[in-house]
Amino acid sequence: MADTEFREEGLSLEIQCDLDAPRSAVWRCWTEPDLLKQWFCPKPWQVSEADFDLRPGGRMNTVMVGPDGTRMDNTGIWLEIVSGKRLTFTDAYSEGFVPRESSFMTGYVALSDAPGQRTTMVWGARHSKAADKQAHLEMGFQRGWSAAAAQLEELARSLANGTGAAPLPMTFKSKVRTCFWFESGGQEAAEFYVSLLPDSEIDGIYSHGQPDDPMVVEFTLAGAPMMILTGGPYHKLSPAASISVLTKSQGETDRLWSKLIEGGGEESKCGWLVDRFGVSWQVIPEALPRLLGHPDAAAAGRAQAAMMQMTKIDVAALEAAAAGQ
Repeated sequence: MADTEFREEGLSLEIQCDLDAPRSAVWRCWTEPDLLKQWFCPKPWQVSEADFDLRPGGRMNTVMVGPDGTRMDNTGIWLEIVSGKRLTFTDAYSEGFVPRESSFMTGYVALSDAPGQRTTMVWGARHSKAADKQAHLEMGFQRGWSAAAAQLEELARSLANGTGAAPLPMTFKSKVRTCFWFESGGQEAAEFYVSLLPDSEIDGIYSHGQPDDPMVVEFTLAGAPMMILTGGPYHKLSPAASISVLTKSQGETDRLWSKLIEGGGEESKCGWLVDRFGVSWQVIPEALPRLLGHPDAAAAGRAQAAMMQMTKIDVAALEAAAAGQ
């Protein structure tokens, strides 16, 4: 893990670090009580109890115990939950937004994808009193949370590698999912895919006796529910089924194209490619359907003729062709 960056502004304290684990695994470590107990305070302290109701206004209670038996009860609630991305919690209320007599802080954590299937984590605490902020510093905010972040990274990495606690349960939370049949490597592919686009995460994993290569991985890709079934060499992937992504700019097109063909992917024609896992993709700039549907039939025809000569779509070249240049 890279060194943590410490920031102090007003009555707020904050650290930021990059964790060598995917965001889906880090999210689990924050939101599953049995996992949070394994890392949430620096050793030799430990979390002996964690009781969550993961919804705004739901309880977020923990008990920390020191090596000499000192006990710290922490009672609070969740204020904000943005799945896979952000949590906000406070000890100003108990469950159901019932005000408490005293409050120490409101905490928050923000997670975002970093290159290489890593996670950037920002953890902060906001205080209403300068004395509380100073007390938090003297308790070892920077040192303690840096140590806890290292413990979190180790646990999240073990989950991602299949050597830690049980995987995410299957959810079937979506009525419809697109399913791809893989011979092997389904979890690796799903984790790669969710690293490519925002609003993407692993939703559930079902190993069925295959801990090193789970049978089913449910995931969300840019908001679309997907699934990979690793079932052996009985069915082959082909361009008959593909993932189509609409990009907003040439820069986004170039970035996604480069990521998808690295490691053994192959370019095809007209914005199509096959990634290293054998899945076909269409990387389509928003300008393409606009130009192909140009009200001037001749301009649309020129744009289509130009597209037929391309591998990756070049928007500037399409615009020029449509204009007759």
